Amino acid sequence: MSIRNKHKFTKMRKFRDLFKWKAEYPVPEENMEISTPTVVEHKVHVTYNKATKSFEGIPNAWKSSIEKALSKDELESNPEAALSVKFYHYSIKKKILDFKPWQLLKLLKRKVAIDHVFENGKDLAGGIDSLAITGEPSEGANSSASAEDSDTYEVCKNSTDQVDRAQNEVKESPVQVRRKPGTKMSNEEVMEKLREICSPIKAESVYEKDSEIGEIGSGASGTVFVAKEKATGRKVAVKDIDLEKQPKKELILTEIQVMKELQHENLVNFLDVFLQENHLWVVMELLDGGPLTDVVTETVMKETQIAAVCYHTLQGINYLHKNGVIHRDIKSDNVLLGKDGSVKVTDFGFCANISGDEKRQTMVGTPYWMAPEVVNRKQYGKKVDIWSLGIMAIEMIDGEPPYLNETPLRALYLIASTGKPNVSSWDKLSPEFQDFLNKCLEVDMEKRASSEELLTHTFLSKRISTTTLKPLIEAAHNILKKKITQ
Repeated sequence: MSIRNKHKFTKMRKFRDLFKWKAEYPVPEENMEISTPTVVEHKVHVTYNKATKSFEGIPNAWKSSIEKALSKDELESNPEAALSVKFYHYSIKKKILDFKPWQLLKLLKRKVAIDHVFENGKDLAGGIDSLAITGEPSEGANSSASAEDSDTYEVCKNSTDQVDRAQNEVKESPVQVRRKPGTKMSNEEVMEKLREICSPIKAESVYEKDSEIGEIGSGASGTVFVAKEKATGRKVAVKDIDLEKQPKKELILTEIQVMKELQHENLVNFLDVFLQENHLWVVMELLDGGPLTDVVTETVMKETQIAAVCYHTLQGINYLHKNGVIHRDIKSDNVLLGKDGSVKVTDFGFCANISGDEKRQTMVGTPYWMAPEVVNRKQYGKKVDIWSLGIMAIEMIDGEPPYLNETPLRALYLIASTGKPNVSSWDKLSPEFQDFLNKCLEVDMEKRASSEELLTHTFLSKRISTTTLKPLIEAAHNILKKKITQ
């Protein structure tokens, strides 16, 4: 062997000593198994420093907002309540109806809605899988057949703008993946479902716009107009939704599915739906009295009338609960009136399907009407609707919900820390009404009455015909200069 070859062979041996061939490694007798993690700890990094009397571990913008809304004494006395509401500020959406300048503040606050998900972005009941700090209008809110369908505006600055930009930069992967139960549907899947449930014929062949009344409302999710059924002459409300302007088409699909499957005399009933190119026409029964909000804000209701509205609203809520549905946004804006005495629950965009005593933890609703368990991020069930009904009853007494003069963030803090709100005219209420409110506004979910139990309450036996609301409806509409259908 030449010196060169010998030197080369020596190098190869050294290389093989360092890096063995695959065959030389010992083969384990059994496949290795990796165990699941143990002793897992979930550490909350956001804390309240009692020494400095300030929050630590949150963005400066959030810290500033909370400390402006709440006094130092409130932060020090109940920091847990403040921590519970810190997440909501940048997911708040405000909705504005047509208003007079002096009405701006109240109308702005009445239309605040929240659509937020917790627990690492996942609904515990298997719902939405992504953190819903959204920068888009929420088409679930105020999707009613009333004449007032409002515009939606997002109160978002700095940090949420960054979230929105990050979301917009995520491009759809070309790889087809399997969709697991509970994950969000793609726009294509939603559109396919909508095509399946839409009527195959053209809407114009069945309905025509009422030229005398025409459009009766407009908002972020579309316009609402009155139409006539050609065959019968019956007037209906048609919501024209421009799907190109809807970032959350799945909420629209949810609402239509709930309306189509559930029919009750105390729910705004679905009649038909048509897909016109990229516009969705949702046909619903027309409630010519408009929302209960008009009556409670502009007129004074008697206890017997309040009992009647509560009774019919409870009938609708009880029907939903029996069919495994939580409404999650009961308030006067979502109860529509008819001059014939109809009282109907509407806006099913935030509904959740549950089975039995199943719980949810998704943060959805409007702050002033939210139950304490929702604000405190606890698991909740059907009884959140009962709390909201109690707050709506206070609306009918005082003309507005508790804390309406406070900012939404401070209102959430007060709900979390105070629980049952005070009623200014409590001593003027009958004992039956006081007991009804106590059963609705019980902070302990287990002790709070169910819809079925409340339907037998003595306060509701005092109800009179809801046709007595007609003078109140007309008076409110004259004040607000709203058109009443003939």
